[in-house]
Amino acid sequence: MIGQHYWFLLIAGEADTITVMNNHIYHTSGGISGYNQQIHIVNNYYDTVGGHAIDAAVSSHILVEGNYFKSVTTPDTGTASGGAEYFVQTVADATTCATYLGRYCEWNRFESSGTVASRLDTGVLSALAQSAVNNLTPMGVADVPTYVVANAGVGKVN
Repeated sequence: MIGQHYWFLLIAGEADTITVMNNHIYHTSGGISGYNQQIHIVNNYYDTVGGHAIDAAVSSHILVEGNYFKSVTTPDTGTASGGAEYFVQTVADATTCATYLGRYCEWNRFESSGTVASRLDTGVLSALAQSAVNNLTPMGVADVPTYVVANAGVGKVN
């Protein structure tokens, strides 16, 4: 999209585990892409993203839960680039998390956004099971927009 930043966050490193949480991703044309990482994308507010929000690139393992997608053309590009994802959309998806993480995952919400095909690679949950992810309790997705807008951004330190 003309006049919009493409990448919100490009994560490239050597097998790190990263949590991306409570961000307001606003008016971009690209979102988060990870290479060779374990990434937990949780409680972010994607607002008016004209391109894609999440891209599971080479050797990445990405858990996507509790995010609010408002007016996002393509919430997720899929795993064709060689990554793996567990993208929570249903009660059954959330329940499966308990087996691996010891807690239920929070589902993602879509408002005036594109759809996401089923992406339920439990290898992602296995990879993240021994990380801080299993001790984190996400906020309910309905609360994400209000909380993030009030608490994220320049000059707001919590």
